[in-house]
Amino acid sequence: MRTGNLSTWLLRGTYPRLYVPIVLIIVLVSTVRYHYLVATETDEARRHAATELRRAGDALLPSLVALPASDRQAQATLLSEGIASFGRGIHSLKWQVDNEPATEARAPRLPATAPDWFAQWVNIAPPSQQFSQALSGGGASGRLTVTLQAAPLVGQVWSTVVVQLRISALNIFTILLLLTLLLRANARMLRRLAEATDAFRQGRLDTRMEVTGTLESRAMAATFNDMAGKVQSLVLSLRETQQQQSEQLHFTRQLIDALPLPVFVRDAKGVTLEVNCAWQRLFHAPAGAGSAQASTPAYPQELSPERSTQIAQAQDNEIRVHPANHQPPRDMAYYEAPFTTTRGTLAGTIGTLVDVTERKRAQEALRAEKERAEVTLASIGDGVITTDPSGCIETINEAAQLMTGFTADQALGRQLDDVFRLYEELASRNASSAAERDTVPGALQPVTHEVLIHRSGERYAIEYTASAIRQGDGTAAGCVLVFRDVTETRNLRHQISWHARHDPLTGLYNRAALAERLTHAIFVARQKGLLLAVCMLDLDHFQTVNDAHGNRVGDRLLKETARRLGAFITPQDAVARMGGDEFVLLLGELPDVPAIEARVDVLMQQLAAPYAIDDRVLHTTVSVGVAVFPQDDANPDTLLRHADQAMCQAKGFGRNQMHVFDVQLDHAVQTQHTRQTRVAQALHAGELVLHYQPKVNLRTGEILGLEALLRWQHPEQGLLGPQHVLPLIEDAELEVEVGEWVLRQALAQMRQWTDAGMLWEVSVNISAPHFHRANFVERLKDILHTCPEVSPTRLELEILESAALQDMQYMRHMMQSCQALGVRFALDDFGTGFSSLSYLKRLPAETIKIDQSFVRGILEDGDDLTLVSAIVALAAAFHRHVVAEGVETAEQCAKLLELGCERAQGFGIARPMPAHEVLTWAREHAARHAARAVQEAARRPAST
Repeated sequence: MRTGNLSTWLLRGTYPRLYVPIVLIIVLVSTVRYHYLVATETDEARRHAATELRRAGDALLPSLVALPASDRQAQATLLSEGIASFGRGIHSLKWQVDNEPATEARAPRLPATAPDWFAQWVNIAPPSQQFSQALSGGGASGRLTVTLQAAPLVGQVWSTVVVQLRISALNIFTILLLLTLLLRANARMLRRLAEATDAFRQGRLDTRMEVTGTLESRAMAATFNDMAGKVQSLVLSLRETQQQQSEQLHFTRQLIDALPLPVFVRDAKGVTLEVNCAWQRLFHAPAGAGSAQASTPAYPQELSPERSTQIAQAQDNEIRVHPANHQPPRDMAYYEAPFTTTRGTLAGTIGTLVDVTERKRAQEALRAEKERAEVTLASIGDGVITTDPSGCIETINEAAQLMTGFTADQALGRQLDDVFRLYEELASRNASSAAERDTVPGALQPVTHEVLIHRSGERYAIEYTASAIRQGDGTAAGCVLVFRDVTETRNLRHQISWHARHDPLTGLYNRAALAERLTHAIFVARQKGLLLAVCMLDLDHFQTVNDAHGNRVGDRLLKETARRLGAFITPQDAVARMGGDEFVLLLGELPDVPAIEARVDVLMQQLAAPYAIDDRVLHTTVSVGVAVFPQDDANPDTLLRHADQAMCQAKGFGRNQMHVFDVQLDHAVQTQHTRQTRVAQALHAGELVLHYQPKVNLRTGEILGLEALLRWQHPEQGLLGPQHVLPLIEDAELEVEVGEWVLRQALAQMRQWTDAGMLWEVSVNISAPHFHRANFVERLKDILHTCPEVSPTRLELEILESAALQDMQYMRHMMQSCQALGVRFALDDFGTGFSSLSYLKRLPAETIKIDQSFVRGILEDGDDLTLVSAIVALAAAFHRHVVAEGVETAEQCAKLLELGCERAQGFGIARPMPAHEVLTWAREHAARHAARAVQEAARRPAST
């Protein structure tokens, strides 16, 4: 705080002036507080003294009463011990029995801890109290007087006051310190405000106070800064306004000078006050030159004050101006306007000249161009009509007059819709939309196809465009319509469109249109939850009609059939010609399959009625295949294919039939086809292999040959037997391909064994469909020629007995043809069919193979034993070889030898094995048979 006298300091503000009252209040409050504090503490000391007196009396009195009254020595001792035991606060203890001399014990006086003035002020006398009690011996009583020292009590009060004085001193110091700090902050705030005010007064408008310090300081700083900002904004705004006014005045002068139009200003008396640079260049007049100062007038005579107003107000305000320096004259339009003072009185006029020389030339050129355009529009073949913005016709050429029926005099000024009448919509609407579009100059406009109604009522198919006529600023000034007669073109387009979707012969839908209708019909059926029948129709024996009566009659028959189909269908149905004599009929929204069958039956009856063509009466029927959606939930192409498959099946049933496509059967066929495809892939990938099972003579051990057995080396499932292949390719073309592959593989293997010196015969199983093919013998001959090293007599074809009995005569002929090549035959699984002696006699098979089901039971089943015995005897009677299949045990071999069957094959002899293991097995088999023969030869002499 700055150094100064007290009065100066106290006058600095409210806070300094409150300093003295605050100090006085603190003194007054402290005085009152300590007055009551001393009184309270004194009372507390007296209460404490009374408590100590009672405690001492209660403790000593019983002991003193118990002592004999005459034992003064014991009494004095007890009193001394009481002083010692009760502390330094006891001043004296006095015991007296009635009138007996008193016994007294005193403690030394304690030093005073409080100042004397405080002890005198407190004025606490030594507390004392008497205690009386009758003695135990009789009527005498004793009195105990206890006196305390006053110094400890005064010291206790003084210590409490000293502690409170320290606390009060700290509080007072803190209060005074905070008050002093507040006063200094207030002084600092006032000083900052004074400095900021002085700086702002000196012109530094950006002066701002720092917002720091106490809340009052920050509030005052924020207020000052806000006020300073507003004052600064106001001052700067005034300065900016002055600057803008100055610049505006300067800009206005420059703007007038920069105007390309000549401008002059003169006062109300007609004296020229100012001209711009354009006026000076035009007339070489000095700026600010008045008429009294100029040697010649600074404007043409027509612009004198007496005549200029009349020219400006006239409709033709153009004058001819002759510029200085002998430039050619210019046509210029004159305009003037008055200007007033701030009080509203006329101050003068401002006049300007506008050069219209080029505009007049452009108008002349435009007039000539318009004449050329009118001649051009009159000579072209398209109709052209122009309108103004309100839609009234301005021009119409001769072609437009011919197509609308209105002459130019009749059409001009009339509304566009009254002359250019369209069938569907108003032409003015298209013209208005053209005017609203942001048309790019030169861009092609969309062509609209419409029907124009002639004034006479005749109608023309036209195509027209509507384009906006725009001014230089882009605003629409009207519309131009260009149109032409396209009646012939439209008819030709309709014909082309019709032929693109219809069959030219019958007029029915073609394939493309059928695809659209079928897609829509599927959608409707799915939405309504009803059935859709896709019917494929084919005329029975139509080719016969063509061959017998010619194509013209056939075409007439197709047309009549199409007419009957068209009369049969309902709005929910559709019919199309697929080509040739095939039609497709879509029957929609039917509840169930019986309803479909009923409608198809009615249709077949209608189509089966006689056809009267020229002088002939023709009879024909149809075969119908039906695919039902959504039972057959397929796409349109698949539905057509399924209907075609069903139609082919209907033809296979004898024609004039209806067949509904079976979805489940088709899925089974597809699955079978997939499996057949997998077998074909396995064949071409080399996954199919041949295993060979030997056939031996049970008596001699000789290897008579081997049977080739098909196996599938599946890449995932391992080695599979023929039951995984043959059922999949049964009655399929692949069955023949696999059969021929087996023949080629067996012959190739026989050639390798021939090279090794093994002339074994090999048996190959041939399926009945393969064997019944007409070219089987030729194909077999070709396959045999691929291995000329192998004799055909070593190849044996095994045919199932049941297959051989299907067509006895054909089988006999085929077997004899193959035997002519050298090939031999065996009847496989003999005994499982319906063989008879006549059949066995007629079939030229060299070998009979007993089915393994009979061989397995010859040891336990008497019927099997009898049957095998009969077959062996039958074969012997017809001089045929007999082979027993499925031999598994040595006992079965012995029983067969006993029955006279020496040839056998089965797991008991050898399992089927790959070709590369056959030679090894053959050597081991020969060694085993030789060893067994030696053992039997050794046993034979011993038995004899």
